[in-house]
Amino acid sequence: MKTILLVDDSKVTRELLKVYLIVKDVRVLDARDGIEALEIARAERPDLILCDLRMPRLDGPGLCRALEAEPALRDIPVIILTSNRDDESLRLCREAGARDVLLKPIGPHILHDAVQRHAGIAVGLASMQTTRP
Repeated sequence: MKTILLVDDSKVTRELLKVYLIVKDVRVLDARDGIEALEIARAERPDLILCDLRMPRLDGPGLCRALEAEPALRDIPVIILTSNRDDESLRLCREAGARDVLLKPIGPHILHDAVQRHAGIAVGLASMQTTRP
């Protein structure tokens, strides 16, 4: 079973993302900040991390750097979600090792495409498609 870890200090945002990602055979975990996410990543080894840019204790770029410093975690793709549209914020995310940066507000189709592209996890309508014999 694939695992996605959601990291955001806003419970409302975490719950909305969970609704977007609800699908059978995918486990969705959540954390309130980068420190909690790092602990969960060590224990659970998620297939993908969706992370807010700005959070207390450890922000998105800080989490990317912490994951990169641990050989067992450095291959976990991280997608940072942000409402900051300035070039400096986007550059910081990419330099820290984020595989992608998605601008808020994020619609479900954009999120689904990014999850499929970076982790090979079909969510949303793609997860419900069946092949006919």
